[in-house]
Amino acid sequence: MAETSEIKIGDYVAAKKFGPLEHDFTGEVTKVYDNSVLVEIRDYDPADKTAVGDMNNRAVVRKSGAKVTGNKADKN
Repeated sequence: MAETSEIKIGDYVAAKKFGPLEHDFTGEVTKVYDNSVLVEIRDYDPADKTAVGDMNNRAVVRKSGAKVTGNKADKN
């Protein structure tokens, strides 16, 4: 997994399923906390649509559980 100091706002991360989510998901980091990040969920399994909607398309993910897959500059 990513080093905690590597994750920053605008990074795209992959995260493992948790709570109401039954599948892994990816998204963009919108806020960085000491040990976690707020992720705007961008790509998820259709079976999780209701859970993602209930969570307002956001999830708080432990930094140790997030894997950086790119950043906003790479997507433009």
